[in-house]
Amino acid sequence: MVKGRVMDKKVYWLIKKEVKSIVRSRWLMLGFIISPIFAWMFQGAFLSFVVGETTVEPSDVYMTLEDNGPLGQQLFRSIVNHSEDLRIRQIINITREEGQQLIAERRLTVWIVIPENFTYLLNTTHSCLVEFYVNTGNFRATSVAWLIRGFIYSQITRIIVVQEVQFSWETIAPERTYGHQLAIFLIMLTSVVAPAPYVSQSFAGERERHTLEALLVVPMSRLKILAAKLVAGLVITVIYTGFTVVGVLLYNLSIIIRDAGLPDEPIDYTAFYTVNLASLPLIVFCQFLVLLCAIGIGVVISCLARDQATAEAVNNFALLIPTMVIGILGFAGSISAFGGLFGTFVMLVPFTHAILILNGVLSGAATPISLMGNMLYLLGFTVATLLIGAKLFEREAIIS
Repeated sequence: MVKGRVMDKKVYWLIKKEVKSIVRSRWLMLGFIISPIFAWMFQGAFLSFVVGETTVEPSDVYMTLEDNGPLGQQLFRSIVNHSEDLRIRQIINITREEGQQLIAERRLTVWIVIPENFTYLLNTTHSCLVEFYVNTGNFRATSVAWLIRGFIYSQITRIIVVQEVQFSWETIAPERTYGHQLAIFLIMLTSVVAPAPYVSQSFAGERERHTLEALLVVPMSRLKILAAKLVAGLVITVIYTGFTVVGVLLYNLSIIIRDAGLPDEPIDYTAFYTVNLASLPLIVFCQFLVLLCAIGIGVVISCLARDQATAEAVNNFALLIPTMVIGILGFAGSISAFGGLFGTFVMLVPFTHAILILNGVLSGAATPISLMGNMLYLLGFTVATLLIGAKLFEREAIIS
């Protein structure tokens, strides 16, 4: 019993030692604090500038006129005649089949369909339907679509006293707002980079400084030494995640302030471009899983590397390239749109499944089975890398 308590004290001592080494390293701590805040604030400043500069710019609009009656024709001409006021650069006439093809290829901005029974229903039931298909990832297109929507309503009420005007509003990627896209991209990009300096310093760095040999003679199993270092690594995840929340709040504040200085628009930019605070727990959870997985991969690399510089270089190469690929795919909304060898590679990357969890929950399209499958794959990958790292550490491969 006494021996077990001594061993527990040794583990506690090592955890304190590792945590103190993190806190004492000012540049390391500064990176954990500054990097998430800077990433979010930079994007907030950039987006505020872009929104302010481009919300007055026109956008292409695709239209399909299926109605042969006078009211549908009149509405179409009114939109054409007021295209400059509606910030329409050009109106492109397409068929319904061509519009569906544009949606499938994700090349659509705004597509408006005036259906074939438009005049008949407006005259007989005082009710009409106009179909809107909008790429909500394009803020110019979204702003123009809302302007056209309000214009159509005003035109119809001038033609006839309408009991009800219905708009079929279909977004190309219904789970996406710009804030959600940004959250995915920044989580993937920054989370895999954050723990790399500590992991490399704590394993390969100690071997390079010849301090690990002294640590290994402490009456404590190598598995407990590894566990203590990983607990200290979890401290990093808590610090980093906490300042990520601060960064998100500052980002939202910058958008709110910028939106207040813009002229009145039909679209609520604050709601569209900010991160929904209700999704913060989900974002924090996914980021925690990504950070934990990155630590596991970093442990394996650091146990195999000869020095700290090599460990950091290999870790960045092994993690940053696939993370950039899937982060950009997630930002573009096409994370699962690829098949073949490339699609298999994307699905094998563990961080892909964090994106799928975020997309599934925020879109409402996730099922318990899909969420559980993605979570188990990510956790399973993490556990596997930690077990491999433990074996390498236990067999003294780290100091061979």
